[in-house]
Amino acid sequence: MAGSKVKIWVGLGTYVLASSVGATAWAEVPKADHHGKHGVQVAQATHGHGGEGGEGGEGGEGGEAGSDALAGLDADQAYLANIAMIRGHLNVGNELYAKGRPDDALPHFLHPVEELYGELETVIKEKSVSPFKADLEKLSGMVKRKAPVSEVQSQTEVVLTRLTDATAAVPATKQTDPAFALPIVIGVLRTAADEYEAAFEGESIANPVEYQDSLGFARVANASVELLTPSLTAKDADAANTLRQEMNTLLQAWPSVMPERKAAMSAAEVSGLVSRIEFASARLR
Repeated sequence: MAGSKVKIWVGLGTYVLASSVGATAWAEVPKADHHGKHGVQVAQATHGHGGEGGEGGEGGEGGEAGSDALAGLDADQAYLANIAMIRGHLNVGNELYAKGRPDDALPHFLHPVEELYGELETVIKEKSVSPFKADLEKLSGMVKRKAPVSEVQSQTEVVLTRLTDATAAVPATKQTDPAFALPIVIGVLRTAADEYEAAFEGESIANPVEYQDSLGFARVANASVELLTPSLTAKDADAANTLRQEMNTLLQAWPSVMPERKAAMSAAEVSGLVSRIEFASARLR
């Protein structure tokens, strides 16, 4: 996906633009008169790696939120990890929808409610966060009826605003602390590795939905690392550089949003890279 860039709303009032290989990520604080413009639009660019093989579909899900990948996170960290994965789904879903692939996009608009929202409800009540399940359901309904791209993007903006409000329930000082934030990144990346592995039958990718899930999660994790990079570099420049290099290598597993049957990386290679990222992050907490 060389040259193709997707804006991701990460939270704390910040835009992040992340390429699929993590080389051009940047962040900016939006002005007040740009409220609601969370950058869901996808730049239309030619992929630099082959075609768009593979078929969409629901795929077999093991349940992202209930994954052992999030084991060890405290309640606030798990809450933010699940919100991050909702963002990941919306990221790839909007890219597919903008490319005229509504059937491929649909699972990524359904999974936030089917697999993730239930994990958030208790914390939403405890923190007096305004519920947003109805907003997610409205969005998936629009995708089901194949509404115009502009309408889907507009409703996605509504959802992203609600997600930003939901993340604000956790103090910003915690969210920007590497000791708190990096375990969330690792949890999301572990989930991405699990989803990537689930996409395979033998040595070939047979389930595009799982592949795309993993792509969305990896993108959001990468965007979070980009935001943390200045503070990570100040703490340990060598470790921060290693972390960035390993992230850049990991993101090469997803050369396009639609997979070819022959994977760019094996599931074992992706899992190994996530382990190396986790090891590098341990020096930065």
